Amino acid sequence: MGWSEVLLPGSGRSTMTLLPAAEALLHAGNAGGRLADLVQWQNCGADQKCPWNLVLAVGMSAEQRAAAAWIVADEIMASRTGTDQLTYNLWRKSAVAGTKLAGTERELVHAYAFSVFGTPSAVSGEGHGLPGYVGEWLWYLTTRDIPPATGRRVEYLSAPGMEVRDSGGDGLIIHRVAAGRPELVFRLWEMKKYTGEKPSLTPTITGAWKQLSVHGARYLAQMSWGGKLLDPDIGLFVSGLVGHWVQAHPSSAGGVSVATNAVNVPAKAFQLAHKHFTTHTHPGAMQGLVVAVDDLDEFAQAVRGYVWSAL
Repeated sequence: MGWSEVLLPGSGRSTMTLLPAAEALLHAGNAGGRLADLVQWQNCGADQKCPWNLVLAVGMSAEQRAAAAWIVADEIMASRTGTDQLTYNLWRKSAVAGTKLAGTERELVHAYAFSVFGTPSAVSGEGHGLPGYVGEWLWYLTTRDIPPATGRRVEYLSAPGMEVRDSGGDGLIIHRVAAGRPELVFRLWEMKKYTGEKPSLTPTITGAWKQLSVHGARYLAQMSWGGKLLDPDIGLFVSGLVGHWVQAHPSSAGGVSVATNAVNVPAKAFQLAHKHFTTHTHPGAMQGLVVAVDDLDEFAQAVRGYVWSAL
């Protein structure tokens, strides 16, 4: 579909069709290969202290939904296996071929997948945690692939952690701002999911902002930077993140992202964010994001289904 400003289509909940992984991969490649190629996006709240973006993956065909779920599953497994390229290739080749791994090969892949996705025979990753984890990946993939604002370049973007319920900050992005003062800026993100019956994200958004206000410095202090390859000036900047946050320095900012269902997409959101995130008041201190799919729980199950394709 590409990027365009859109109106939210009908809010009926759809049924996810889990096409074979090979078909999902083909449709993903035909669309462009990125989640960003399958969603629609618009800027909202330009007149608010907290502007926000709306990302919509709704009203898709069965092929588009399968492609999106495969892309997320593939990105998750690539991240979880990390430098163990052999295991990632083993999983991907088996999933695409539609064959099940056995013996030590299955054990290898299962070691990386289990803590979030469980196993087909004994589901341990089911329930509240999985949709939230997939929601974090929706934030990460759209943030990674949406071009930043003019004059900004992404220097660092944290991928979601390895566990369903990692403690600490959920996301961090560092930008270099052309001709900016300060030149380097960062935003600490708190991510939530909402799949409730009432079409109101307000309590979820409010709680996330309060959480950042109270715990933001601790979240930053918990982040591990060992082994990350950073340019010297970025490394120096990172060493001062906690101090910048505590001092509410103009280089520090907060963000809240909510993954939700299409029926819950608000016409307005984040207009009261400044009343709950009170530690930072400079321009650009707040940013919101709402990522919506037709049915988040169902979409998360489809992502897990593709991970399980090899197990």
